[in-house]
Amino acid sequence: MGKCIIMCAGEFNPVDLDREEEDFVIAADNGLTYLQRMGIVPDHIIGDYDSLVPEGQAALREFEKERPEAVTRLPKEKDDTDTMAAVRLGFERGYKKFFIYAALGGRLDHTIANLQTLCFIKEHGGQGYIMDASCMAFIIRNETREFAEGFRGTFSLFSMDDKCTGVTIKGMDYETDGITLTNSFPIGESNFIPGDRKASVTVEHGTALAIVTWA
Repeated sequence: MGKCIIMCAGEFNPVDLDREEEDFVIAADNGLTYLQRMGIVPDHIIGDYDSLVPEGQAALREFEKERPEAVTRLPKEKDDTDTMAAVRLGFERGYKKFFIYAALGGRLDHTIANLQTLCFIKEHGGQGYIMDASCMAFIIRNETREFAEGFRGTFSLFSMDDKCTGVTIKGMDYETDGITLTNSFPIGESNFIPGDRKASVTVEHGTALAIVTWA
């Protein structure tokens, strides 16, 4: 099975979605406008449409005429964000890997909610990535994640729990061996992957947010 691609309504920077035939593309609210500008027709549209601009509203009306079964209208008063509702839909369709776009910038509370959604994906057996033109964010939880040799970029790691223990970083400018990260001191900010050796990060216990900024 492919991946679930979700286009959100945050700050939009055109990027290559690397879409394949088996992927499932969801437009979350004004994410529909962004997909339309990219010439991409989503497989499903979901949201309360409170942020949908006129351009997107016209596209929604046309899409709903042709494929009403592929449109979900959410109430404005709800527990889930539009992004979370899109993730739940992806899980319902059997997808475990999520690539989320336009999820950063704009309102700070929306950005934080989207970062927490990455934790939700991880806790439910999936892997989520927030993608942007300049960076990528993902969760590392009780595991080791490796970077291919030759990859270069700034790497930051933040504890999402009170603490993460057994944090070991190899192949970066600043290496660690089993240290503890807490959510009250950002010591994991701005490491660097030079690309001349294979880099890896281990978090033995706890949930950490990893952010990679392209070099």
